[in-house]
Amino acid sequence: MANGQVVIVTGGSRGFGAAAARLIASRGNTVVATMRNPGRDAASVVEGLEDRIVPMELDVLDGEGCRAVVNEVVQRYGRVDALINNAGYGLFGPIEDVNEQELWRQVDTNVLGQWRMMQAVLPRMRAQGRGKIANVSSTAGRMPAAIIGMYCASKHAVEAMTESVRYELANTGVQVTLIEPGMFASDWQTSNLDVCETVREGKSAYQATVDRFLSNFQATAATRPGSASVGAAMADIVELEQRLPMRWPVGNDAVHMIPIHRELPDEVWQHLRHTNAFGNWRRPLYESAPPPPPPADWTWSRDNVVLITGASRGFGAAAARECAARGNTVVAAMRSPGRDGEDVASGFEGRIVPVELDVTDPAACERVVADAVARFGHLDVLVNNAGYGLYGPLEDFSEAEVRRELDTNFFGQWRMLKAVLPHMRGRRLGKVVNVSSLSGQIPSPLMSFYAASKHAVEAMSEALAEEVSPWNVQVTVLEPGMYRSDWQTTNLDVCERVRSGASDYQAGVSRSLENFRALAATRPGSDAVAAAIGDIVQLQQPLPMRWPIGNDVISLLQERRALSDGAWERMVLEWGWGFAPGEVRPPSATGVRSG
Repeated sequence: MANGQVVIVTGGSRGFGAAAARLIASRGNTVVATMRNPGRDAASVVEGLEDRIVPMELDVLDGEGCRAVVNEVVQRYGRVDALINNAGYGLFGPIEDVNEQELWRQVDTNVLGQWRMMQAVLPRMRAQGRGKIANVSSTAGRMPAAIIGMYCASKHAVEAMTESVRYELANTGVQVTLIEPGMFASDWQTSNLDVCETVREGKSAYQATVDRFLSNFQATAATRPGSASVGAAMADIVELEQRLPMRWPVGNDAVHMIPIHRELPDEVWQHLRHTNAFGNWRRPLYESAPPPPPPADWTWSRDNVVLITGASRGFGAAAARECAARGNTVVAAMRSPGRDGEDVASGFEGRIVPVELDVTDPAACERVVADAVARFGHLDVLVNNAGYGLYGPLEDFSEAEVRRELDTNFFGQWRMLKAVLPHMRGRRLGKVVNVSSLSGQIPSPLMSFYAASKHAVEAMSEALAEEVSPWNVQVTVLEPGMYRSDWQTTNLDVCERVRSGASDYQAGVSRSLENFRALAATRPGSDAVAAAIGDIVQLQQPLPMRWPIGNDVISLLQERRALSDGAWERMVLEWGWGFAPGEVRPPSATGVRSG
């Protein structure tokens, strides 16, 4: 269908969305341009195309509103052919300075907003046997940067979520792609850039650096082209008769820099940035920062105070005992120390101190850190390990399920960072180990929001490492592969629609879950991960940005880097990552989901 299609464009009031709405409409399609304030913005978007562009009010934070818009479009036109998931904005500020409300709004808009719209249109598109979804990411979805680390985290999550659902929909006729714009001159960098409150009020510990970075950022943006190229890419996606690629980069920096970053080791990428190979846009944050104290200023071999979250079982419990065995004091944080603490500390009662902590509680995170510093005088290492897996098709998750996954795996790590960083910066010493996963690099079907949470952790960590380097605080990302643990059994959260048998994907999910657990049962236990954490604590040399652990991680990451998206997708679908046509039931007669 080259034209005559019905297309929904979110965030259609200005910038990329407005440019796309007008160009798609000019090619003979009907465009529903959603925006939060059509009374203010619609006139300029529809001018001259009043018969082709229909403005509708929508805030993508409103799940009922997303469903209502899709239902209205279907009632009016009988179908939805394409969704351009464009609504979003940028949050500017250091990882430590962003507050809870600011971060939730960023994730709620950029990640969950896209998910809500996908969930609303997918039953309709599956019923039609065709449809296109284009989720707008960014170069920031592939290349993290300091000071916009939380925007990068949200776009990394979008990348993971989209790639996962693409595999789930491989045999349904519904195609999903990622649009990856580089830097363009738009309101993203001006009126729609949300500078965090701490920076706006001049209270940031990073203030001078942030002010300089923001000035350079906006000056560079002013030299960039407008939105026409991105609008044209969106219009081409709607019109394309061939199968959509997994990713659609737009702009000089996206087309050239993303492949370089993807193919190079972290150390080489950082070296090239310091040579000004990529211009001002990717210059290091601190080009003239004073060097940190030499490693000999602190001996990491023993007598460190290490705080480990999620220490009741699995990786966390094993790491607590390993670190204690190497002569360190371990604060083992867990939700139920009365139930689990004695087993974890057994034999190391003088070295392991179990404490109660739920990382979804901001006050508790601050209290645990403050108590540890008060008791031991210092806190040397944070191991951000608490987390769990959410299993099921993207279309089936509830709002409560995806928010809990992100709240624990991503926000939980960030809350602990906010609590420990002032102390570590004050001492000019510290190590942070953020536990990611193979899924932080390679998404798979049925794990879309687990992968999204771990992709967000990877981006946040990379941005943070640069922000805190002048204070001699080191950050690394631990990337374990599959190990035999409660992660795959008691701690794997299978979504309610699958548990109740109500999923349209039920047959395929049941097969995949059985295979997943059977494979997990053949994997080693947690000892290698615990030893790696012990090594990170002890290492006297500077930490690498990433620390992969496990034969599957190392081999799969090598394969992924060596293959194009298309070749990788063909290979994993041959492995059985997607669903056979008979494994996905047709949607109900109305195609409407109730929540």
